Amino acid sequence: MVKRSAAIKGIKRLNQIGFILARYGLGELLEWTRIRKSKKLDEFTVAQRFRRLLEDLGPTFIKFGQLLSTQEGILPLSFIEELKKLQDDVEPFGFKDVKRIIEKELGKRLEEIFDEFEEKPEASASLGQVHKAKLKNGNYVAIKIQRPGIEEIISSDMFLLRQLGALISKRIRQLFHFDIMPLINEFDKTIHREMDYEVEAHYIEVFKKNLSKFDYVYVPDVYWEFTTQKIITMEYIFGYKATNKQLLIDKGFDLSKMATKGAKVFWYQIFDVGLFHADPHPGNIIIMEDGRICYIDYGMVGKINDDDKMALIEMISGFIEKDVDRIIYSIDNFTSTKEAINEQELKNDIDELIEMYHSLPLKRMNLSRMLREIFSILRKHGILIKRSSSRLLRAIIIADGVGRDFNPDFNFVEIAAPYFKRFAKKFYSPLNIIKVLLRPNPDYIMAAKKLPSTAKHLMDSLQKGSIKVEVEVEEFPRLIDTFRHVARQIGISLIISSIVIGMSILLSYKIGPNFHSIPVVLIISIVIIIVLALGIIDAEKKL
Repeated sequence: MVKRSAAIKGIKRLNQIGFILARYGLGELLEWTRIRKSKKLDEFTVAQRFRRLLEDLGPTFIKFGQLLSTQEGILPLSFIEELKKLQDDVEPFGFKDVKRIIEKELGKRLEEIFDEFEEKPEASASLGQVHKAKLKNGNYVAIKIQRPGIEEIISSDMFLLRQLGALISKRIRQLFHFDIMPLINEFDKTIHREMDYEVEAHYIEVFKKNLSKFDYVYVPDVYWEFTTQKIITMEYIFGYKATNKQLLIDKGFDLSKMATKGAKVFWYQIFDVGLFHADPHPGNIIIMEDGRICYIDYGMVGKINDDDKMALIEMISGFIEKDVDRIIYSIDNFTSTKEAINEQELKNDIDELIEMYHSLPLKRMNLSRMLREIFSILRKHGILIKRSSSRLLRAIIIADGVGRDFNPDFNFVEIAAPYFKRFAKKFYSPLNIIKVLLRPNPDYIMAAKKLPSTAKHLMDSLQKGSIKVEVEVEEFPRLIDTFRHVARQIGISLIISSIVIGMSILLSYKIGPNFHSIPVVLIISIVIIIVLALGIIDAEKKL
């Protein structure tokens, strides 16, 4: 009976969604609606109507709209800018619920934990709200409490969002050339991860360790004894929000220096750590009274691998050096499109974009504008950015925007140059290349297993005469010599492959001694491979 009641509520809610879509003039997304939009909405753009629609549908859909606002490579800029206006502020829940949840989660009365507790929240959002409190030891903390019943609300709304996505996916593909269902799936994972406050607490500690080398950066402490999946308690940060630029100026802070420091921290996260704060907008930055920069809200983080780091460098270098092919290479690394594209037209469009930036000095290169131009070109050609790459590129755009807001002469690329050079040198170093080649790889083992059967099949074919070669008699002596050299090359190549496979297995199990932290088996393998490689080169000269 309960399931039936829930299903009826779901149908009513879905029907309500259809009416709201129609009211905002977006009923064309649903073939079964016939309600006409209000004439009052004629003065609004489609993007503005879409934003107002999400606001009407409630907190879950607002959060989904905020996710869509991060998809710079999918939606037109007009939609992105409009969706950024979505506010997560909602009516706070009562202190009675706050007290009940804390006492249930921590197993103690509120008065036993805190000397002071402000009943009015400092901030209230769709998933939870933040209160300022004072512990028994005298330390001030910010405690975030999950909204009561939010799990059931999210579960219900996610079911409806999937139903709605299935209904409008065809129309979305026609209008914007992307599939909305993968985004809904990502949103489902993201919002459930955000509801687990222990995950955020873990990332806070990771970032505190990663950024400890910077004396001008601060990450708040987590109080694990007062943290659960539904509550996170962290050090309260006294300072000024980066959104209040004029107040920072009045307090005597040098915004230009702060922009440079923030950029260095950002690029360090990208190239030296590989884990970065994916939402570095001013609302998530507090300037402490001693001038240190404090990042808060670690609900959205991103990871980047070495290939993506190198692709980013290649993309920017391609613009500087006017190299279309390098840019195409980097774009291919960031995209997930499998459909055939007109590569020549894509090259022509990128070439035109290069002309806009190539004549500019490095100091005037606007990285965020350049990335947006690339997104526009990719949308035109129906090329989709991978969601992981989209998070990275969006974070770059946000960080660049914050820097330019603090300092009109700010140049993100110029600050990034030392990080680019250091990483590229490491990436292309001979030792790193050898490590990549000798890294334990299941493909090597599979190839080794197939080698005997492949050789047997080749011998059987030769014995049966299945392989035939026709040659001119007068060229026979020369051909025999060629075969000998080729056979030698193949033999040496097989030996090298066997060494690589064997060394990969040995290294994976850490077998053998080390010499100056380098496995001896690796040194011996490199020497043998070099000698054999010289043999191949010598053979090639004789061909």
